[in-house]
Amino acid sequence: MRELRIKKAVKRLEIAIRRAFIASLQLRSHFRSGMKIPPLPLDLSSTPTILFLRQDKLGDAIISTPVFIELYKKYPNGHFIMLLGEKNQGIADLLPIPCEIIVYRKKPLADIAMLRKLRKRKIDVLIDLMDNPSSTSSILTAAISAKYSIGINKENASSYNITVPLVDRSKYHIARRIAELLRPFGIDPDTIELRARLHNVSGEKVIGRLGLIISAGVPERQLLPEINSEIAKGVLQNPNINQVMLFFHPKDRKEAESIQRETGNSQVVLAPLTHTFHEYASLLKTCEYVITPDTSAVHLCSAFNIPAVVIASPFPPTLHYWTPIGVPYEMITQEIRTLNYATVLDHLQLLIQKVALNIPEAMTAA
Repeated sequence: MRELRIKKAVKRLEIAIRRAFIASLQLRSHFRSGMKIPPLPLDLSSTPTILFLRQDKLGDAIISTPVFIELYKKYPNGHFIMLLGEKNQGIADLLPIPCEIIVYRKKPLADIAMLRKLRKRKIDVLIDLMDNPSSTSSILTAAISAKYSIGINKENASSYNITVPLVDRSKYHIARRIAELLRPFGIDPDTIELRARLHNVSGEKVIGRLGLIISAGVPERQLLPEINSEIAKGVLQNPNINQVMLFFHPKDRKEAESIQRETGNSQVVLAPLTHTFHEYASLLKTCEYVITPDTSAVHLCSAFNIPAVVIASPFPPTLHYWTPIGVPYEMITQEIRTLNYATVLDHLQLLIQKVALNIPEAMTAA
């Protein structure tokens, strides 16, 4: 009972803090309405301190790497800070530029102390990489109070003193949309490489190994176990594949073991247990092909040049799918629970043919 009261009290405190920050943000917005937009491109020193807000998911952090790289090219002597969340902090040692890592933990007292320290450091530029409106990003932006704050022109645009256009979300890939954030630095987003890049990831490709991802960020994206079993069986009928490695979250281990037993084939193996995202990425990198309903694996395939069959539930027509960039792929857009294994196998065959014929389909982000 006492523990429950404490939790409720902490939650009330968190809500009160959020409301206070939002109120201060609204006040700042009122005064900013009469402020002049800074001249662009920004006139920064050769050693600016640039803070990125990327406190969401692993896939979001991966597709942001082209932005990091371009700014590091322009300011090689700058100091870069990455504010990650607890869900994506595992990417920290894979990032392609040297940067300081700070984790937003959603613990009011610890986060207030962290934000105060950042505010005292007088950040030159804060970049909010979210292309969806985020009250958390607004709160962080207001609390840190960087000299320049840059964000995409969306519902919380008043949080920033510099905004960039929100390009058509139905036409352009998320990687291209957030590349707009480079414009205030004088970098044309249409001229940059949009393919995700990660560093410090070992793992040699094993010819003939296919990675079958059976877990996803949310259960609704996962294929039924019996469908995965039939996919695994069918894949091994292809002369280009001699091993199927099942990748799964620890919570899905029993399901993975069931799939392995159902196939009755020693060429279907469980991926070794990994304890970090780095270890998982290194293991996935060994695959020659991947079949995945999970978007973080999609972006790892882009980074590691792995052809992939991507399975996605239908999105609203106003959103562009999170497809791989720079590698051949096949996209299946269908309600997951109605997907037939034969459809997946057909798309895998098409993908293998593309690779054999060197057809670089959908290599761009538009």
